[in-house]
Amino acid sequence: MMKNICKIACTALLVLTTSCIKSDYDTEFCPGLYTITPIVPVEVEKGSNNFLLYTNTSLLYPVEGWCKTEVGKEKLLELTKGSYQAVSLKDENEHIKSDGTVISVSSAVDGAANEPSDFVGGCIDFNVEGGLIDWGIINYDVPTHVQTRPLILKVKMEGNNSALIESITATVDGITLSRDLKHAFIENGPQDRYPALKRGYAAYLLDEMDADGYYTDSRRLLGLDANVKQNLLLTIHYQGGIQRVLDFDITTDLDGFHTEDILTPWVIRIVLSAGADFSATIEDWKAGPEEWIDAKPIN
Repeated sequence: MMKNICKIACTALLVLTTSCIKSDYDTEFCPGLYTITPIVPVEVEKGSNNFLLYTNTSLLYPVEGWCKTEVGKEKLLELTKGSYQAVSLKDENEHIKSDGTVISVSSAVDGAANEPSDFVGGCIDFNVEGGLIDWGIINYDVPTHVQTRPLILKVKMEGNNSALIESITATVDGITLSRDLKHAFIENGPQDRYPALKRGYAAYLLDEMDADGYYTDSRRLLGLDANVKQNLLLTIHYQGGIQRVLDFDITTDLDGFHTEDILTPWVIRIVLSAGADFSATIEDWKAGPEEWIDAKPIN
């Protein structure tokens, strides 16, 4: 269906171009020559304005709707008068869906968010004025931005009953499942969190231990929902089927998640003391980018 729309649009433009050759034709409706150029995120290549290759780019036409389009300064588009929107994505995986400027990550059967890829994307709105057939080629750059970031949990257990721990699981809620493409990860951006169109939770299975003795797991997130708090629900599984659930408000520990050192993972690192009664108390708590920005412990 999309291909047919594109063919119809191209045929219509050819007719308009032929008609514009006539001296008595109203040039207001003549097509102009345009190019669309997606640009590499500035955080990835600082100070550059390089063409982002191999994108999935679509153009919203005033009448025909969305149509896949070629990009680059050598791919000429004949556009007639009207309002347009261009959307470019690169490296999105099967869990990412896009509908215009809205991007969403799918959920698993249990409701937990699937993991999106490390993809980038951006969009622009622009207007085409009539009668520009003799103005030469007009280019529109599409700035792209980082669209996901890993959140890593690290938990170390110490104390009397730490040897009895079989596993640790966790969930982080208040995460974004659907949002506007413009509400991305931008270094020193104007806003740290934006309201999500849909929110959910990420599930962690901390079944790997690093060299420093921390149980660890990572999930890549589409973002954090500004409308709610973010909570970490940590479940410690002991031998004999005993479980202890710890609930932490980590909202302030995630301040800067969208705007600080966005190309690095965000880490929450916790040291807990497991008491003889299977209780757990916080011994150490740090959160931030991989530089280990100190965060206020949650009491």
